[in-house]
Amino acid sequence: MKKVLVIFASVALLAAVSTSCGKGCKCYSTGDIYHLAPVFEDESMSKADCDAKEVELNDEVGGGSWYNCK
Repeated sequence: MKKVLVIFASVALLAAVSTSCGKGCKCYSTGDIYHLAPVFEDESMSKADCDAKEVELNDEVGGGSWYNCK
């Protein structure tokens, strides 16, 4: 019974960690190939908001693809 409980707790912990890592937004310039210096960072943004932030940053510099957000 203890083994089942330990396995269940491990799976639950792994699920909690994997969902928390999927959130957030970090934007880098396209020249920063190693992602060392984010231009913008927010840990609570959704994927749609992050995509909108990428468009906003690129529009500020006159269009093109100067920034990538993930």
